[in-house]
Amino acid sequence: MIKWVRIVCVAYAIAVNWQWSVCSAEDPDSMFTANRSNSNTDAPPRRPLTEDEMVAIRRQELLQDFDAETSLDHGESIHPRLMHAVRDNTMGVRYEEREAYLRVLRLAAEVPLRRQQRFAAEIRSERRELTPTYKLRREEDFPQFVDLFAHPEFYRGHCVTMHGVMRKLTKFDLGKNSLDLDQAYEGWVYTPDSQGNPLVVIFTSKDDRLPVNGDIQEEVQFTGYYFKMYDYDAEDEARKAPMIIAGEVEWIPHPYKPVYHRLGIGWYAAATLAFVIGCYVVWQANRREMPPRPLPQVEPDFHHFPPHEHPAPDPFLPRSMTETEDS
Repeated sequence: MIKWVRIVCVAYAIAVNWQWSVCSAEDPDSMFTANRSNSNTDAPPRRPLTEDEMVAIRRQELLQDFDAETSLDHGESIHPRLMHAVRDNTMGVRYEEREAYLRVLRLAAEVPLRRQQRFAAEIRSERRELTPTYKLRREEDFPQFVDLFAHPEFYRGHCVTMHGVMRKLTKFDLGKNSLDLDQAYEGWVYTPDSQGNPLVVIFTSKDDRLPVNGDIQEEVQFTGYYFKMYDYDAEDEARKAPMIIAGEVEWIPHPYKPVYHRLGIGWYAAATLAFVIGCYVVWQANRREMPPRPLPQVEPDFHHFPPHEHPAPDPFLPRSMTETEDS
């Protein structure tokens, strides 16, 4: 009897131990939930986070405590970790991309323009060497927009130089940020090889002669960092355009050229001489074609006037009726 009682007790103990292990695996804190809930009842409620605190926490999570420089090679390219949150074919600049967007905008304003142009020329030469079809063309005929549009992954975070016509320019506020950036400009540019497709350039400095307007036609040139492929709403469908972040945009002026140029005195002298020669040629041609005037057959005698055979009547003599009627 005692033996069976011991067997039952051991079986019961094994069952209880198995049940406890299963519960612990599903919820390790389930055994202490009651105690924790009782202890939290006496604690004061937590203060809700403000909007700025939530933004700071969210940004810290997205960047994974990113505290390095924007560029690791002194402006040649953007830190790959910073560009990890950037996504192509998205509408506008997403919240996750804002920190990278602002940092690249400040870097583009700090790195000298000549250094950016040198970096862009190196990337351009590298792309030309890697593509057999571009090797056959001259260096100045390299289709920068076409290659950027077709291979955006190669240019991400690198410098590019673009030249075209700006058709729209707007100014906007950047909002509250820790980089002391207040305002920026957004321009829509069409390049000669873009085939009617625009690109978007964001920059912080411009020439005063470049007007801020929604309908302009100004020739510009700039160098900046390729950021992403930017989606925008067109009239028929959603389209995409490369977004480039630059420090400044160079405005190329077009001086006024009059349609009619002032002629020199030599042109007037030549025109006068040509007119005189033309008149002389015409006179000679008409002179040769004119028939000669015939000579008179009987030469009149003008020594005696009036002739003797027809004497003039005397005005003081009376005239007959016949002479009066004839006269």
